[in-house]
Amino acid sequence: MTNVERNYDDFTHVPNLIFKSMGYDFLDTPRRVPSWQRILLRIYWILCLLSHWYMVYYLILRTVEWDTLAGNPTTIMRYAIVYFFVLNSDMKFIIFMHHRRRLRELNNRMRALYPKDDCERRAYRVNDFYWPRIARYGVYYYYFVVFVVVVGPILQATGTYIYQRFTSSSEIKFIYLSTFPMERIKSMTPLTYAFSQAVDFVFTHFVMNINLGTDIWMMCLCGQLCMHFAHLGRQLEAYRPNRHHQLEDCEFLVSIVRKHQLLFTLHMELDNIFGMLMAYNLFSTATTLCCVAFYSILQGLNREGFGFLLFFFSCSAQFYMVCYYGQLLIDLSQSIALAAYIHTWYEGSPTYRKYLLLIMQRAQRPVMLSAKGVIIISLVTFTNLMNMTYRFFAIIRRVLGK
Repeated sequence: MTNVERNYDDFTHVPNLIFKSMGYDFLDTPRRVPSWQRILLRIYWILCLLSHWYMVYYLILRTVEWDTLAGNPTTIMRYAIVYFFVLNSDMKFIIFMHHRRRLRELNNRMRALYPKDDCERRAYRVNDFYWPRIARYGVYYYYFVVFVVVVGPILQATGTYIYQRFTSSSEIKFIYLSTFPMERIKSMTPLTYAFSQAVDFVFTHFVMNINLGTDIWMMCLCGQLCMHFAHLGRQLEAYRPNRHHQLEDCEFLVSIVRKHQLLFTLHMELDNIFGMLMAYNLFSTATTLCCVAFYSILQGLNREGFGFLLFFFSCSAQFYMVCYYGQLLIDLSQSIALAAYIHTWYEGSPTYRKYLLLIMQRAQRPVMLSAKGVIIISLVTFTNLMNMTYRFFAIIRRVLGK
């Protein structure tokens, strides 16, 4: 059986689903959905926003009070991790919503450029660019960590209570453990604990989905550019010029140049939309990884330490996926210059060879995702980030003597 060629909606399904799970349909596609479902999605979206501001309020309030933080480096570091992660998600959310119209327009332009029929899609090899295994497993692991972080306190509290009932003869109390360090309810009861855990879940779902969803949208559109650059390189490599067909050869090069320029225009728009987001993403990822590494050393191998260790690898995997697509875009945009060199250009007319030289010169300057033009997003950037985190980790271990 032949593989079914993916359509454009298959590529955008994952990022759009992440936002729709919060009640926000970025692509505005619920026209066939019953009205009651749209109402429920809108209600949950409002609950996400309310839970976010509710948690941020208590985060700032407990920090200003300082009573629970003073002299406790473990609690201070937990607060710092929450601060950096919330700020990262908020900045992504603000930038994403600010550029949402431009992003929709860019998505529509990518859709119009996508190959229309199965024959053309096979020529483009669209299935080769459909969410690689590294990206799918990264998303699975990300949500597994979310589940551990949110459900872990409930499981530990329940398990401790059951264990005490069978082993302790004294008074047994249920330990009301929470995912986040800031105290919100003074006197906890089963009802208020259920409310607290529901707020924690909605807040975590909102923050984690914003943090991941914006990156997934960037990777989706970047993957489309990679697919078109790869197809352009294969077209040029497979072409066989003939010095007796100068007009046809030059017309072919004109079509290549037009498509090449269009891809550069789309890349500039993508880089402008996500440039500030990538800059802050790089800063927040570095600070979050350092804080999590420090907290894991202080906490040791208990439930929280294990949870934050998983969170460390989750942040690393997420940034690796971003750098992977940035590196892929660099490599495939440079492949056009290689394709121009290795195809039979010597059989073309002098005019053809002159125009081909111009394409090679332009293709040698690869397109790149950048953090506002300061730092190039590539696998080298990921390596440098992990090296910096390891050095920080080694210094902290030496200082603490652990």
